[in-house]
Amino acid sequence: MSDALVRDDLPKSVCTFYVSVQAAQNTCIGASLIMGQIEIASVVEQIQSEIEVDIQGRGKASVRAAGRLAGVSDTALRKAFSSANLEPSELAKKLMQQGFESANLNDWLTAGIPDIAVGIILEYYGYDAGRYCTRQAKLVCQAFRTFGIRKWMQQIKGWEQQEKQAPQPQPQPQLPIPTLEEISNLLDLTLGKAGLDIKLVAGAKLNAMSKRYPHLLPEAEEAKSMLLVPVEEKLLAPKQLGEILAERTGDTWSSQRVNKLLIEQGFQVRNPEGNPDYLATDKGKPHSQLTLGTAKGRDKTVQHLRWFESVLEIMEAP
Repeated sequence: MSDALVRDDLPKSVCTFYVSVQAAQNTCIGASLIMGQIEIASVVEQIQSEIEVDIQGRGKASVRAAGRLAGVSDTALRKAFSSANLEPSELAKKLMQQGFESANLNDWLTAGIPDIAVGIILEYYGYDAGRYCTRQAKLVCQAFRTFGIRKWMQQIKGWEQQEKQAPQPQPQPQLPIPTLEEISNLLDLTLGKAGLDIKLVAGAKLNAMSKRYPHLLPEAEEAKSMLLVPVEEKLLAPKQLGEILAERTGDTWSSQRVNKLLIEQGFQVRNPEGNPDYLATDKGKPHSQLTLGTAKGRDKTVQHLRWFESVLEIMEAP
């Protein structure tokens, strides 16, 4: 970079502009424009306060700042923007061809001009405005082409891309692990008082304890195997009751049909909790018993309602 263009007392933003302008000079502009470049750098320094960059990096300039960059008066730009609603000027037409609406142009009079629109304005006064073209607009336009007007606005305002940081997960409070005694007392106060068989309550305790204390799982499984109530011949599942009914009636009796009959005749009701699926009524309790088992492929104790064959003797003939 030439010593004539960069002085130690110039702001960094102006020096950056010098670099861009000199790059344009090397490709398009002769050495005779050096004084023009210095003048433009001075303009840049003067309008920095009229440049804004939002949090997303989008820049905008006041009407005055855009006019100073293009080498035209802010009055000329205001007139062009105001014409958009009636008879659009050539500049207004060019802006609207790029997707801006007349309402946008009117808003710019007070809210400022977006960086993309500033670039269009510079290009218009640099190349498309006929006798209204300015050497300054052409020089600035060529300089910005090396890296874009938005990037230039970001540089002079010191804006930097903010990396999005993933939200930090909130630490979960560490809850105390219940003791074996606390687990046992809890299940006694709930399942125990619900009238469940003591073996079923014991099985639930073992499941809860081994879940909280995995190192006790082998011992818990061994203890659970001792609690299993085998289905003796006198205790029958609905399927087995159905087989007996099929022999007596000659009809087909599925487990579902047997359960429906037991409900209709008041021996059992559906359990809303689902384990076991059915509960014996006062009428059915003398002829039934809950048994304990382990669900296939799962570490879960399940209950089953089983029946003595005597229930068939007091049933009304199906």
